[in-house]
Amino acid sequence: MTTRNSTTLLIGDLLREYGVLGLRIGEAFAGRHAMEHVDLRALTIISQAERDGEPQTARGLRERLGLSSGGTTLVVDRLERAGHVQRTRDPHDRRVVRLTITPDGAATGRRYFGGLATGLAAVADGFSDDELDTVRRFLAGVVTMTGEHLADITAADQRE
Repeated sequence: MTTRNSTTLLIGDLLREYGVLGLRIGEAFAGRHAMEHVDLRALTIISQAERDGEPQTARGLRERLGLSSGGTTLVVDRLERAGHVQRTRDPHDRRVVRLTITPDGAATGRRYFGGLATGLAAVADGFSDDELDTVRRFLAGVVTMTGEHLADITAADQRE
């Protein structure tokens, strides 16, 4: 096996291990806060949308979670009852429901996941800007490829 193939396999192994660890952390968080794992996925999607400067819509959340409208409503209801998110109507189109993280929801997330952000910054300190850009480009490609793979297998499952 060539060095490149060997390195690619090792990267795949590390990404899988990272994924499993991430799932375990998510399960621990969800369990501690009496949440379903899908609730944490929703909270993560809503939080990322806010960081990107565009609050998540209920419809967008449904699409990202791959749930029915009713299933998404149940998730948002649970998150709202727990005080993690709030629904607001878009001032320009009252039909659009925006979902935002509450201050309590953000504080809960920071308490649990803040150590990861601090640790990531510490790991990044060991890399040059060029190296970090290479890692960013690689991971962006992995995310795109994985999203396409998910779409392919979802479509295949729907055809069966």
